[in-house]
Order: sequence, then C-alpha cells, then structure tokens
Amino acid sequence: EEGWRYSWGDAPDPNRANYDESGIGTTSAVGCFPSGKSPYGVEEMSGNVWEWTRSLWGKDSDKPDFGYPYDPADRKRENLKAGPNVLRVLRGGSFNFDQWGVRCASRLRIYPNYHCYNCGFRVVVASPF
Repeated sequence: EEGWRYSWGDAPDPNRANYDESGIGTTSAVGCFPSGKSPYGVEEMSGNVWEWTRSLWGKDSDKPDFGYPYDPADRKRENLKAGPNVLRVLRGGSFNFDQWGVRCASRLRIYPNYHCYNCGFRVVVASPF
C-alpha cells in the first residue's frame, strides 16, 4: 500500500522477513515468510538477499544520477548496455542488514562485476494461464 515502510505494513517484524533480527544469519528458502507478502501477493520483497535491479545508479556512489520519484519514461535509467563502470541499484535488504535495509525505500548501489555473498536476483515467470 502507498506509504507503507515495509511490504506488509508500517512496523518492522522479524517474523515477516529474513533480516538480522530474524536470527537466521544466512539465506533462507523462499516461502519461509508468507506473512511478509505484499498486498499484491508477492513474497520475499524484503530481506533474504539484496536483489539486483535493471535500474542504474550512475557513476558517483555518493550521488545517484537517477533519483526519485521514479520516471518510467526515463529510458536512460534502464540502459541495459551501460558499461561495468556504472553502478546498479539493489533493493530489498538482506539477512545481515537491520530493519533499515528491508524498508521499501531502501536501496544500495554496486558495480555489476562485484561479487557479494548477500546479493541475488529474482526470477519471474509469467504464465499464459
């Protein structure tokens, strides 16, 4: 819902996402936190691993080239041919971050060729049925 800090509401809850207060200390299987799903039924939008996005941050790690509010008409933000010297946006927080990291507004930036143990990506499969 608009204005929520977390996909499930306004208060952090270690029973709804895998972050530091959950006490797991590593990644967890998708589906472990069904009560943390969004109003649209999407699970695991917060916690577990930081998820890569298509969105670009820019070249300066201190100041994003692409801010908010998000403009879907801005095709520069989604340049799939941007080189390795352009930082990418990660969203969602991870198992070793605090409640700040799992907020809807939280995002990190990282180079696309950088390896991190708490980053991953979401695979979306659309069914014609």
